[in-house]
Amino acid sequence: MTDTLGYRGWLYSVLIAIDQLGNALAGGYADSTISARVGYNVRHAAHERQNYWRLLEGIINYTFLPLDGPDHCYQAYLAGNQTYYRDGSDLMRVILSSLIIFNAIPIAIVTRVVAWHRNRHQN
Repeated sequence: MTDTLGYRGWLYSVLIAIDQLGNALAGGYADSTISARVGYNVRHAAHERQNYWRLLEGIINYTFLPLDGPDHCYQAYLAGNQTYYRDGSDLMRVILSSLIIFNAIPIAIVTRVVAWHRNRHQN
């Protein structure tokens, strides 16, 4: 059997698995990414939590802006399983927020370096 994914495909799969683990640890569905959960809840959560989900969406969308454009969370939701998403308890939302905020800065740096590298090699 040959490896059709290659190193980049393997790394992408591992990163998605880590993302899904983080979502599950924060009370979300294990087969969904954090971005998809946020993208769903921005549009479907109870009115009193809309600002919370919009804040998380803004952080995540900014983090992935150089690679995915302005609507990363919504696109992740559309590309996901679209069958079940959890809002979660207050404690689980605190864990989710902590995961997002703690990881956003290093990921934002990496996405900008990758985008810069891509642009440099395309020009």
